[in-house]
Amino acid sequence: MKEPLAAIAAVFLGGLLPHSARAQTADPGVTLISNDTGSFSVDGRFQLFGLAENVPDSVRNNDRVYLFNKETRLGVKGSYKGIKYETQVSLGGEEQTSSNSPTLSLLDAYADIPVPVRGASIMAGQFRIPYSREALTDTGYMTYTDRSIASDAFNWGGPSNEGGRDVGLSANEYRGKFAGTVGVFAGGGRDVNVNPTHALPEILGIPMLVARMGYENGADQDIYHVTQNSLDVTKTETAAFVNALFMKDSTVGHSTVLNTDPTGDKPLLIDPNWNPYIAEEPGDKPANLADGDLYMVGGDWIERKPVGDNQVLTGETEFDWGGYQNGYGGVHMTAWRAQGSYRYHAWEMGLRYAGLLPGRTMGVGSYNSTTGILDSVDLLNSPVIDEITPSVTWYIHGHNVKLVGEAPLYLNMPVMHQTGVGSYVLADLPDQISAGTITRDFIPEVRGMLQFMF
Repeated sequence: MKEPLAAIAAVFLGGLLPHSARAQTADPGVTLISNDTGSFSVDGRFQLFGLAENVPDSVRNNDRVYLFNKETRLGVKGSYKGIKYETQVSLGGEEQTSSNSPTLSLLDAYADIPVPVRGASIMAGQFRIPYSREALTDTGYMTYTDRSIASDAFNWGGPSNEGGRDVGLSANEYRGKFAGTVGVFAGGGRDVNVNPTHALPEILGIPMLVARMGYENGADQDIYHVTQNSLDVTKTETAAFVNALFMKDSTVGHSTVLNTDPTGDKPLLIDPNWNPYIAEEPGDKPANLADGDLYMVGGDWIERKPVGDNQVLTGETEFDWGGYQNGYGGVHMTAWRAQGSYRYHAWEMGLRYAGLLPGRTMGVGSYNSTTGILDSVDLLNSPVIDEITPSVTWYIHGHNVKLVGEAPLYLNMPVMHQTGVGSYVLADLPDQISAGTITRDFIPEVRGMLQFMF
C-alpha cells in the first residue's frame, strides 16, 4: 500500500508544479513504480555552498564571504512503453534574474523516443544543448563545485554555470563505440516565458543547429548523461568528441532571439556587456537590431583508468573557439581546459587549469554609427584569463552525500570598479557593468560544498 500512496503523492506534487523538470543525472533516484508498462522514479538534491574571496576594492571590504543553497531540485524520470522521459525543476536560488527574486524554473522536460533503426532515437522537449563535455556534465557528479571559467564563454548556461538547455529536437545514434547526435533548437534559452501565440512580427534566420559526434567506450551513459568521475571503474573508460554549433539570429518583435534571455544564461560570447555589437540598434526606431551569425567549434576527451584497489586516475581536456558577426562588427573567443584527479577509496584530489581569451574587439562599450568605430569604456582582450583550481572530495555516501573543497586562483581576472559602490568580478557577475573602470587582478577564492542527493 505504501508504494501506490507514494506514487500518488509524487504525481499530485507534479500537478502542483506543472513546469517542473529534471536535469540528466546518472543515479536512478528512488523507484516508486516498475512493471511491464514502465517505471517511475523520484530524485532530488540540494547543495549547501560557501565561498570566501579577496577582491581589490577601494570602497568596500576586500574580503567577502557568502553562504547559500547553490542548487535545490526535484525531479522525476522513467519510461512508458519503451519511451524514456525526464523532468526536473529548480526550486529557487540558481537563477541570475534581473530582480534577484527566488524563482521556480524549468530545467528539463523531454521524451526520448526509439525509432525503428538500431541504436537510434528522437528526443523532443527542453533538454541540454549537446555542445561541450563540461557544459553537458551534471553538477552533481563533478570533482569541483562548479564548471570552469572556460565554460562561461560557450556554455548556454553562462556564468550561472548551469548546463545550457533549450527547446528542440535531436536525432541520436549509438552503434558500437560510435555516438552521435544532431539537434535543432529555438535558440532563446531555457524556460523562456513567451507565448508563441502572440504571433509577434518576425524575420526568420536559421535556428540553432548543433552536432556532436565521437568515440564512446564506457565513460558515459549516453551523450546527454555525462559525469566527470565514477565510483565504479573496473576497466579503462574513454570518450572523445567533436561538436559544432551555428545559428543565424531571427528578429522577433522589437528584439532578436539572441537578445532575449530572462534568466541571464547567455554565454559570454553573446553577452552584450562583453560583445559590444550584438545589441546595437542605430538607425530608425523601432529597433534596428542586426541579425548576426553565431558559430562555435570544439572538441573534448576523457579517460578513467583503475590503478589499484579502489584507486582511479582521471584526465580531461577540452578546447573551444567561436565567434559572432553582424553588420556592425564581430567578436571571437577561445577557451581551453585540462584537469586530472586521483581517487583513493572515498577521497579524491583534483587539479584543474582553464584559460579564456577574449578577442581584441570584446569589451564594455558600444558601436558608434557616426564614426564607425567602437567606443569602449575598456577592452577585455588579452591577456589570457587563467584559472588554477585544486580540489579535494570526500565521498561520505558516494555522490549522494559528499563534501567538496577547493581553492580557485584567478589570474588576470577582469574586475569592474563601480564609482562609489565597489568592485565586481566579471566572471561571476558579467552583467554588473556601470560607470567605472576595468582592471585585471589576481582573485583568490576558497569554496566548500555539502551535497545531499537521492
